[in-house]
Amino acid sequence: MAEETKKEQTASNSDSEKQAKLKRQTEADNQDEEIKQMNPKELRNKLSNKNQDYIFRLEKELQLQGSISRAEAVEMTDKLLGEIIVAQRHGQPANGLYLASPKIKAEQMLHPDKKPVATPFWQLAIDGALMYLTIFVGLFGIVALFETKKQPANSQMGILTLASVGIVMGIGMVKYNDWIMPKNGKRQSWAKIILGMIAVVVVLFVWIWLLSLPALKPINPVLPGEVDIIIAAIAFGARYLFRRYYKITGSPFAPNVRRK
Repeated sequence: MAEETKKEQTASNSDSEKQAKLKRQTEADNQDEEIKQMNPKELRNKLSNKNQDYIFRLEKELQLQGSISRAEAVEMTDKLLGEIIVAQRHGQPANGLYLASPKIKAEQMLHPDKKPVATPFWQLAIDGALMYLTIFVGLFGIVALFETKKQPANSQMGILTLASVGIVMGIGMVKYNDWIMPKNGKRQSWAKIILGMIAVVVVLFVWIWLLSLPALKPINPVLPGEVDIIIAAIAFGARYLFRRYYKITGSPFAPNVRRK
């Protein structure tokens, strides 16, 4: 008898918890609906600083890309305010809601009929490789300019080391972004991502060690800082032309899809 009473009490508590949860969900849904019915002026006053900046930049992009007036841009963004505030209530900023920068979101709003097309991995890999090549070689070139002639030549890495590390890092960043993006509603396990990153780091260290061997010095010379900077400038220019030709948007840190 006591056992049956206990079971009934447990079932009653479970029903009460479900009802309380359903009530909270209903109240939250009602609040979301109330927000969507507010006028744009009220909604703009509720925007967080981060979302205010997003809307400001989005309106600028709409004016620039669409050759429209500020009033027209404001009218277009007014239609987004309700869903932005609702997402904001649940801790999601506008850039997370739309998964797009203001520039990309403006393009989507101005050309809604264009279908999104993912940029092929090989294009993103080349873009990332050129970007990191520019950063690594350029940075070491600047450092070399400030080195004194008394410092040993091995205080700088050889050009083959710099180039290969930059290229591998660029491709690795693109692959990392590819891993963390959901596919068919599923994400790669963090264990696999972490193991992959560790493997890349180990390979890089082994590669750097091999290239530092005296026997490979003839094919891996330490170049003057000026030459490193010139190589970095060439890589930067090549990346600019490559991105323009293939209409690549975003970056290895935050890739975006094209629309056509």
